[in-house]
Amino acid sequence: MTPTMPATEPACDGSASQPDDSPKRQQILDGARRMFLSKGFEGASMQDVARAAAVSKGTLYVYFDSKEAMFEALVLKECGRMQETLRRLGSGQGSVEDELQAIAHQMIAMLLQPEILAAMRMMIGAGEKFPDLARKIYQSGPERSVATLADYLHLRESRGDLAIGDCPAAAAEFVDLILSGLQRRALLMMPPLSAAETQAYVARRVARFLTGLKPAIV
Repeated sequence: MTPTMPATEPACDGSASQPDDSPKRQQILDGARRMFLSKGFEGASMQDVARAAAVSKGTLYVYFDSKEAMFEALVLKECGRMQETLRRLGSGQGSVEDELQAIAHQMIAMLLQPEILAAMRMMIGAGEKFPDLARKIYQSGPERSVATLADYLHLRESRGDLAIGDCPAAAAEFVDLILSGLQRRALLMMPPLSAAETQAYVARRVARFLTGLKPAIV
């Protein structure tokens, strides 16, 4: 049977269901986002978040027992959007090159957003103090993205479009090939590439990734 991309995505933290998306919870998360961006992860207090979200501290604790839990929830929401995007673009309906380019462009657009970069800087700074949180975020974001992309590569391999062998390793290489240099530039406050430069960058990197992965024509 030909494998397909998963129709549903497990919760990023491995739980059986997605987190509650009630309006009050979202209101708290919006306040937490503003506080984290303005004061940093360690600088923001639960009282700051309650004030920014216009809720009592007691209400805050009904939904989250710590600011670590709030930060994790914000990241899980973004990583869920990323998985949905990868599945949508990796439908297998177009050419491998076109779909990989679309995936690469979307990864760049989503992961180089100022808010995402700010969250990365915060986690890099706080990771040593909060290793469990850093580990969960890595598993929820980069690790899940690689797994979803590996499913796509396996789908294309099963159809005879690619000859890969180790799809998870190839997926990890693709993510690094596309993102590592651009993220480093962005994290160190270098100006982003222009639209034309990004287009050429993606085309060049995808072509490099596909070199040697096309099945031999018999």
